[in-house]
Amino acid sequence: MWLNHRNLYLLGWATILCGLGWSNILMSIGQFIIIGNWIIEFEFKRKLKTLQKNHLIWIVLLLFLVHLLGLLWTVDYKYASKDITTKLPLLAFPIIIGTTKKLRLVEWKLLLGIYATTLFVLTIASLGKYLSWWGPEIHDKRELSIYISHIRYGLNLAFASILLLWYKPLPFKAFNILLPIWFATCLVLFQLITGLIILGVVIFILSIIKRKAIFKNLTSIWLYYSLSIVIFAFLANQTFKVYEDFKTQLELQYDQEDMSPSTTVNGEQYSHEGKDQRKENGVYTRRFIARGEIEREWNKASTIPFKDERGYDNPIVQRLYRYMSSKGLKKDSLAFSTLTINEIKAIENGVANNYYLHHNSLKNRLHKTFYELNEYQRTGNASGYSIAMRLEYWKVGMAIVKKNLILGVGTGDIKTAFKNEYELRNTKLDEQYRKRAHNQYLTFLACFGIVGFVILLFSVYYPILTVKNNPILGIVFILIMSLSFITEDTLETQAGITLYASFYCLIVFGLNNYRAKTSK
Repeated sequence: MWLNHRNLYLLGWATILCGLGWSNILMSIGQFIIIGNWIIEFEFKRKLKTLQKNHLIWIVLLLFLVHLLGLLWTVDYKYASKDITTKLPLLAFPIIIGTTKKLRLVEWKLLLGIYATTLFVLTIASLGKYLSWWGPEIHDKRELSIYISHIRYGLNLAFASILLLWYKPLPFKAFNILLPIWFATCLVLFQLITGLIILGVVIFILSIIKRKAIFKNLTSIWLYYSLSIVIFAFLANQTFKVYEDFKTQLELQYDQEDMSPSTTVNGEQYSHEGKDQRKENGVYTRRFIARGEIEREWNKASTIPFKDERGYDNPIVQRLYRYMSSKGLKKDSLAFSTLTINEIKAIENGVANNYYLHHNSLKNRLHKTFYELNEYQRTGNASGYSIAMRLEYWKVGMAIVKKNLILGVGTGDIKTAFKNEYELRNTKLDEQYRKRAHNQYLTFLACFGIVGFVILLFSVYYPILTVKNNPILGIVFILIMSLSFITEDTLETQAGITLYASFYCLIVFGLNNYRAKTSK
């Protein structure tokens, strides 16, 4: 009979793995199936004995138990209850997976195939959005992820690539090679930089760990590492070139420092905002502006109006000024007439610098990063700049840690602590950008202090690094998670928690000790 507890268990996992890349609802449904099946399966006496014998289950549970303990010195119980609810998989999965019969290889490969296939379908949907096959044109690459964070999307693609190469779960062998290549391509195409960096680091470290199995002789080892050094040197050189491009100042046909009264060829007087030091390619964006001419010409050429319904400038205005400055142009009708239709379309689609039309997405991302960090250094305002905002979050997070070094602020008061610290520091961050640490280690420290931090690190790293079943898979997974912890609060969202708890507990408790190449 197909309707049995084992199949329900597998159905629950299949539902969770389908939801990991795009749907919190599917993740929740899958968890309900697994928990419900575990309860109606009974066998509580056997399960209790397993819990008593397996000390690793209790070590993994420390991650949840510390959050419960943190309620003792929490004031905001409303936020704490929400946080505890989100982290319930950290309680349920170790117990359920730890007391359930381990997955056979054929079952594990089936689940991995479902996981990889779902991600493949999602990448096709993202590609459709990227190419405007359906819906409006995408201006922000973060919108290409389907319902979850683009960071989590990248993590899933990176981990799925490793799983496909390691276990080869798909029935057509070529797909186990082609799909990881496709996922890596998507990481580049969709600018999922965190996932791309993590995938590169993991593959390199994995090649060191498994060098004897991968390389047949000393010559192949030297060739591989020589090639790795060449690739690293090339990337470093390209990064330096982008930085040089960013710092290079255009040669202008006019003196941009001369702000004395002057007019355009059509008679409008230029305006200058001398105190505004923003630049593109070394050219001030808020000088030599013939506003009337620019507004008139823009409204003729574009369907996006210069002003909104309230009479304020649309965001397109600043982008237009930046783009024209990046070409060394004054902001007047004569200069505007030199812009092509493609350039106007690019400005409408979010392009703020001529550089971005002539370089690949990775170089453009680097160039934007240098711009963001330069603006942050110049103004002290990180609003809207992803990397610069993280630096601001970390500064605020460290200030909170220093004030609550031993036990932290507790499970529920982290949000209030950040809000108060932002106000105390008179941060220039806009209200909408005042978020938490975006660093899981820093969040642990701020919430639970040094004492809780040590316990949590022990809970995260000891079980998966000491378990004898599939040790390489454990190292790969915890390495991916550890790298994501640096730039994200991975364990503070449902998608992040479920991704972590699912694979962590399956690797530690749910899989037999089999190699990737075994058949069953």
